[in-house]
Amino acid sequence: MVMRFDNTLKTIALVSLFTLSACSQKMQLPEAGQKVALQPSAQFVPTQKYNEESKLVPYETVENPYLAEKTKINKGSVLLFIEAKKAMRAEDFKTAEQKLSVITKKDPELSGPWVLLGHLEVERENFKKAEELYQKAIRVNPDNVNAYIALAKAQRLMGEFHVAQNTLVLALKLWPDFPEAHLNIAILYDLYLNQAEKAQMHYEAYLFLDDYKDPQAIAWYKEVLERTQNFKSYVDSQAGFDKIKQAMANNLPGAQG
Repeated sequence: MVMRFDNTLKTIALVSLFTLSACSQKMQLPEAGQKVALQPSAQFVPTQKYNEESKLVPYETVENPYLAEKTKINKGSVLLFIEAKKAMRAEDFKTAEQKLSVITKKDPELSGPWVLLGHLEVERENFKKAEELYQKAIRVNPDNVNAYIALAKAQRLMGEFHVAQNTLVLALKLWPDFPEAHLNIAILYDLYLNQAEKAQMHYEAYLFLDDYKDPQAIAWYKEVLERTQNFKSYVDSQAGFDKIKQAMANNLPGAQG
């Protein structure tokens, strides 16, 4: 069951981690050990609208602010970053760390290397250190949406479920149409916070934003639906829920409940 959360990190797009940020604002990030209340998240669920003729208006997703940034990067840093990723795939973590450390010294304004350094600490199960590195990445570039997902994972692995939820809410504030943030917060509500209806809401948001393509998430949604018996759509009155029902009925591989 825990693998639900871990597998979502595979969706992080490392190719975009080099984006620079001109923003130097101080981020107030939730941190392990803090006592925090769960933050509201329902307002970030996408909702479809209808026109005056009661026809469905196509939903326009908000652009990922991280990918919207355009900046030239030093070629040497790019090469080092590629080599570090290759070393990580080969599980040569020492080499990866060396190359990433060089980048952070040469180009400290790049957030991507700090994220990968955090991944290395997660591999070592040094979750507190990983949290610090992910927070560093966010301070360097508050628009690095991938860093929030990684930070929430580290906090979840430390048993800081409320803190992880707060971090994911920050990600949704930054990008309301962030599919992986909806999926991660759904799993957190589902497996760790025992809030099935909130989980259902965000599973549906993820499925909607992912165009109902993920059979495993459909299976998780089905599990929650069987518990809540709440047969309604949070995305729109009926169309979205009909798509989910159709996907469940198709008996897709991996979508068994």
